Amino acid sequence: MFDLLSGAVSFTVAWGSLGSGVGLPRASIYRTSGVRDMHLQGKGLMETRVQIDCYGADVQQAHAAEAEIRAVLEGYRGGPIQGAFLEATRDGFEDDAQLLQRVSLTFAVWHRD
Repeated sequence: MFDLLSGAVSFTVAWGSLGSGVGLPRASIYRTSGVRDMHLQGKGLMETRVQIDCYGADVQQAHAAEAEIRAVLEGYRGGPIQGAFLEATRDGFEDDAQLLQRVSLTFAVWHRD
């Protein structure tokens, strides 16, 4: 998923951190959970939930990064990924005393490993 996103969007994507540099917008990816689908024939697909935080200098920039991520991932299927499905979105609050604005996305990704 990291390779897919980092090659398809116009900004920096990092795994587990904000990454290096100061350019905005940017995104960070975190795996929040994973469950194996087991059945009598053996192991099945893995369902992994990932949180992708999209950061911008302002709310509009964070939402523009969100739109790029969603355009790539929503409904994606290819390689080991059998399907990526958006489950939730959360906005930061523009009035917060933060240096960055954030939009968080949670995807359920069904894949073979």
